[in-house]
Amino acid sequence: MNVIRFRIEGIFNSFRIPFFRTYHKTFLAPPKTTIVGMITNIMRKSEAYYYELLNEEKIQLSVVIDSIQGKAKDLWSYKTLENKSGMHGRSIIRRDKLFKAKYTIYLKIKDDELSNKIYNALLEPKCIPSLGLDDEIVKIYDIEKNLQLNINKSNFINSVFMDKGYYYEVKIKNIQENMEMPTANIVPLKYEVKFDENYRTVRKNKDEYKQVEYINCFVELKETESYECDHNKIVFY
Repeated sequence: MNVIRFRIEGIFNSFRIPFFRTYHKTFLAPPKTTIVGMITNIMRKSEAYYYELLNEEKIQLSVVIDSIQGKAKDLWSYKTLENKSGMHGRSIIRRDKLFKAKYTIYLKIKDDELSNKIYNALLEPKCIPSLGLDDEIVKIYDIEKNLQLNINKSNFINSVFMDKGYYYEVKIKNIQENMEMPTANIVPLKYEVKFDENYRTVRKNKDEYKQVEYINCFVELKETESYECDHNKIVFY
């Protein structure tokens, strides 16, 4: 099993929760689709390659929220479709922003060649790394590969996970620290899409689950295999 670990942090980042349109509410952690998009970008690969990595499950990952120093909101102006007179309008959306968010990300990759390519891209990105929009730049650091993971026997985890109907309980680490209790929002893990010579079909969400995320907590999750790595206890999805 090839496991790569790296850390990322940004100044202001936002990961829009689907179905929030007039107000862009954000996840606390980047979804799998966003992280695989960043990997595709720093490898300078095509959009088709992105869907191949995602839909063929060539990468499994785990995300730990290390810290978020604050939250903010901004206003985003964008053009709307033409009206009857042929004029474009403008609209404004309010967006949540995470301030100085830091994450530890684990990648589990079956293919040795793909693992080496991703590791090299993390060390020397071919494009500026960002999570989401072009201005949401992140720093990638502390990159390690060939990590040895141990089976977690405690059933307590501190990583993001996908709720597939699990029963779980929460254990607070330190009530004096900033804390976010577990919240769950639906997110796709795959997309249904087809490519032709000149275009691709409109993509459809596939394998939708609730992404459960939290800060300064442990969650007892007995129904799935989890691993230990240093002080982190994680599940892959």
